[in-house]
Amino acid sequence: MLKNRAVILAKAESTYGTDPTPSPTTDAILCETPEVEPVGRKIERNFVRPYFGALPPLNIGEAVKAVITAELKGSGTAGTPPEIGSLFVGCGMDETIVPATSVTYKPNSNSTESITIYFYRHNILHHIHGARGTWSLEAKATEYAKVKYEFTGIYAGPVDGTMPSSPVFNATIPPRFLSALFSFNSYAAVIETLKFNYGNGIAKRIDANSATGILEYFIKERKVTGEFDPEMVGIATHDFFGDWAASTAANMTATFGSAAGNKCVIDAPHAVLDVMKYADRENQLTLTAPFIATPSSAGDDEITLAFT
Repeated sequence: MLKNRAVILAKAESTYGTDPTPSPTTDAILCETPEVEPVGRKIERNFVRPYFGALPPLNIGEAVKAVITAELKGSGTAGTPPEIGSLFVGCGMDETIVPATSVTYKPNSNSTESITIYFYRHNILHHIHGARGTWSLEAKATEYAKVKYEFTGIYAGPVDGTMPSSPVFNATIPPRFLSALFSFNSYAAVIETLKFNYGNGIAKRIDANSATGILEYFIKERKVTGEFDPEMVGIATHDFFGDWAASTAANMTATFGSAAGNKCVIDAPHAVLDVMKYADRENQLTLTAPFIATPSSAGDDEITLAFT
């Protein structure tokens, strides 16, 4: 069996843990080589006997984790969700569709959405039900941005399953991180890289009535963070250290692509700088500028992704 023969299908669940049967024609995700990891624990049986040796432990399967890295790109048609839309939904983000215009993803602290993932590795199939997760994004000038998703779902062992021979992937080419219109606190900083980490914490609800002892995996918290690397400029041009010292909640925005159906604008309207340090890029003085994307008093608005 070959590691790089793999297919990921993902679809939102109507009821937690109930298989919505993702289809290879509508729910396939184009991604880098994905990873799957069963999560379990071992209960030792430490009883005394007149001789040495270990008793067989009790092995308990608790979860299945999946790591999926995909391209940041639109569907190619404005108002049609991108291929990775179901993955954002599984990370506790609301999906708002304006037909023929836009699809927007924003945080939802009360989200009950979960997804089912079919993870084919050659002809071994992992069904991951009740999956919830988090994501991170990294963009570098001249390259396309990548989104890395990490999901945790209810444990189930792998089964034999014939990998779909012709899954349908979206053929749209991902936009490169160019003409990005990046700005922080209304200043168009010169940057090379931009990173976001959605920062969901995933926890489990224990239930002795469940077949695995786990009722569900849920999102218990969220802390959106990130980092960018602006060229250092004179204080009169822009005072990054002043922003940091004043804990200024500033708007940050970046644009990926320009073509209709393949443009994504990411906004963090209340980004606060964390402790910075000096660095360099080709001997140009730069800053390593981490930040925390905070919500307003209304909540659930620390970051949005709008595909148009």
